[in-house]
Amino acid sequence: MSTTSKFTHWQRTESQFLAADPQAVYSIVGNLSQTGQWMKSFDGFIVHDDQRGVGTKVDLLPPGKLFGPLHRSTAPLGSITRRNQDTLMVEFTQPQPAGEMVLRWQVEPHDHGCVLRFTVELNGPGTTAFKFTVANALCKDFAIAAARLYRIIAPSAHRKRDAQVVISGGRGFLGRNLVADLVCRGMSVSVLTRNPEDDFPAEQYSWDGVHQGAWANVLASKHPVHLVNLAGERVDKRNTPENLAALTGSRVASTQTLAEAAAAAPKLATWIQASTTAIFGDAGEEELTESSPVPTDQRALPEMTGVASAWEQAFTGAEVNAEQRYLLRTSLVMHPDAPLLGPLNLLVNTGLGGPMGDGKQWFSWIGLEDWLRLIRCLLGFEEPAIPAGLVHAACPKPLRNAEVMAALRSIAGLPGLPTGSVLPKVGAAVMGSNARVALTGRKVTSEVLQQAGFEFQQLDFAATVSS
Repeated sequence: MSTTSKFTHWQRTESQFLAADPQAVYSIVGNLSQTGQWMKSFDGFIVHDDQRGVGTKVDLLPPGKLFGPLHRSTAPLGSITRRNQDTLMVEFTQPQPAGEMVLRWQVEPHDHGCVLRFTVELNGPGTTAFKFTVANALCKDFAIAAARLYRIIAPSAHRKRDAQVVISGGRGFLGRNLVADLVCRGMSVSVLTRNPEDDFPAEQYSWDGVHQGAWANVLASKHPVHLVNLAGERVDKRNTPENLAALTGSRVASTQTLAEAAAAAPKLATWIQASTTAIFGDAGEEELTESSPVPTDQRALPEMTGVASAWEQAFTGAEVNAEQRYLLRTSLVMHPDAPLLGPLNLLVNTGLGGPMGDGKQWFSWIGLEDWLRLIRCLLGFEEPAIPAGLVHAACPKPLRNAEVMAALRSIAGLPGLPTGSVLPKVGAAVMGSNARVALTGRKVTSEVLQQAGFEFQQLDFAATVSS
């Protein structure tokens, strides 16, 4: 695609597997008047006749306090432009100034279930503006939307196994996607959260990460119980003693609280304990696997090594009542909506997307779909079996910062001035974040996954983060 066309044409597709009959899924997806029941990224559609066939006039009710009312008062009606019962596909087209926006849903039979694909396509000179104001917002949280859809059709869905998965920290980026993935596969999922969310597609139990309470009852079930602990404060904060204490305390306390509750419950089938490859601090050129020691010298940064070491010790030092125990050090998880990409894309789209620092620091990452599949393997729901213990969730193709920024510039179709180290520090100070997140790096891979035969499917960084 030429640089010019990137500003007049844009497309993004989100996909989700559902353990359900394709026709049952399409019975909801193909009726646009029901879209607002499961896709909460906008208010749905108003369908103006009962035919729902090609040519039917439809009002799009888009998101946003500013753009939504503006669209409703000024935009012309859209229409259903394609509908095919045989291929289980429906398409809606909304005229835009000198262009159009196309929304397309398609249900494809796959592996005792189906894959639901949602595509947003923009054409015309307003592509860039609509990409940032509407299109990406429509795609956001699509996995959660698919999980809501699954719950609507649950009576006709194919439940995969009798198991209870409990997720603490299930409302963050990783947690939300893991909840949705497991719900859509027919699993019974419960979330421990400080702030329950309306219309969330899993059972929610209030907890504060410190005190025992009624939430602990969810660890007792007649079916095998699997615990995934992702709980902890947001990492990218100013490097102050107060923030370091909060980052460490939230992780240590929640892990100890879960261990106490698990000790009073029947033995868990699995406990997956989150950690981070940032435990290696600023590792330079060292190649790091599960057998590499945690640094104790100047490479051991307090907000990385210090926090992660305490987190891991809270797990390994506790009486963890589980048959299978995993300590999962996760690298940077990549997806178009990954939180880290926000500030990086901001630099790229303002012309400052060149290498950060000297650009040589290593960037270890894993695609979201590979991370989700790895979790399913650790839970014993898919092959290959992964031996219990320490596991690195890291793609076998780490990149240097310069390569990452070059990929993001290529996607955006924009040049980029070198960022250096001063601008990230100034930007971090303004945004309340930590510049060392971008200016340090680690070359992390997994010998455990290689030996177990786990095959990564997301090896192309640009394709993984394209939107």
